[in-house]
Amino acid sequence: MKTYSEAIQYLYNSRPYGKIKFGLFRIRELLERLGNPQKSYPIIHITGTNGKGSVAAITRSIMSSHGLKTGLNISPHITTFRERIQVDGEYISEGDVCRILKNIEPALEKMDRKGEEYAPSFFEVVTAIAFQYFKEESCDVVVLEVGLGGRFDASNVIDSSLVSVVTSVGLDHTGILGDTEEKIAIEKSGIIKLECPVVSGITRPAIRRVVSEKARSMNSPYFFYKRDFDATGREYALNRNIFDYTGSNNFENLQINLNGEHQTVNAALAIKTSEIAMGEIRSGLGEEKLRMALKSVSWPGRFEVFSQDSKSVILDGAHNPDAARVLRRTVEKYFPGERLTLLFGSLDDKDYETNIKVLSEIADSVVVCRVPNHRSIHPEKVADVWRKYCSSVQFVEEHEIAMNKALEISDSLLVCGSLYLVSEIRNLLTGVSEHAGRY
Repeated sequence: MKTYSEAIQYLYNSRPYGKIKFGLFRIRELLERLGNPQKSYPIIHITGTNGKGSVAAITRSIMSSHGLKTGLNISPHITTFRERIQVDGEYISEGDVCRILKNIEPALEKMDRKGEEYAPSFFEVVTAIAFQYFKEESCDVVVLEVGLGGRFDASNVIDSSLVSVVTSVGLDHTGILGDTEEKIAIEKSGIIKLECPVVSGITRPAIRRVVSEKARSMNSPYFFYKRDFDATGREYALNRNIFDYTGSNNFENLQINLNGEHQTVNAALAIKTSEIAMGEIRSGLGEEKLRMALKSVSWPGRFEVFSQDSKSVILDGAHNPDAARVLRRTVEKYFPGERLTLLFGSLDDKDYETNIKVLSEIADSVVVCRVPNHRSIHPEKVADVWRKYCSSVQFVEEHEIAMNKALEISDSLLVCGSLYLVSEIRNLLTGVSEHAGRY
């Protein structure tokens, strides 16, 4: 690929973005053709309906703070495609994206010639690029986020993991993963490897049972939030949240700048994961390094607050019912008694009606727009549902015009319903030119 723009166009058009292909045989063959770079470093593997990205970001920060060169592979991205592949918080360069993609193109061409079934998908190619980049960078450890589900996700091509993490299980992607939490838990538990420790934030007994049974069948020790480790919130303020952690170590008055009670839970999962991983790689966690890591962690688009023309703009994806409930509680925690103007959009595979019902309790007025993605639901259809719960609802097709309209209405704007919408709005607020919804 000559230019970064050409590389991105190739990935999104020639390896169709959003097209899901089941099975691990393509990614396995592709990586074998590349010399299996994923075998070059230990991996922390993270799945979950909600929270997996935050846990991945916090874990990466903890690993890096202890002097370990740490790769991070996430999806989707918020600001730029390069955000998906990081080392110690630095995004992969445009040049490295082009170079690695050019190097693996011959392997892709050979697989493509075998037929559509063997042609690697967008996510499989990006996963291969990440594995190769981490090998070239001589990473000491890699934090790997599952894209969708777990059992048949391309990231699950790995043979073992330092720790397998299942953050949470809720109803999302039900057409693909199953229509009950138990079925979804089976898919997510598919990342558990033989004799590799498991950490989970699941508290519901029936779902815990699915995870623990899978772990026992793999002779893998398992650790549950509220049973084997815990976090207790002390004080919550925007960008400054204080909590205590109890686990193999006990830490008081830890501070994290990620907002919401749920982020202290995510931090506890990351700390427990790091206790186990650092016990294998190094002598253990250092308290001051841990404190530094928690204060410095960044995770864009998750209850992230901006100031725009002296007005507050809050960004949060909240694209499934569990996430919507968490968002509602978080608004009530940081903006007690307030009802906000919402800028809302949704994709066609989301339970947007339940999301709307949940979020209506914190909505004073709503502007609905189209999500800048081919899977967006028409905003007029979404607006009709909102009108069942809110008296002030309007729809504006284009997201930038919709944002300006919403800012005219209120001093406090909450953008939610889709990470793709959050991505585009965030790029408008920050002046980033690369459109994350496309790229």
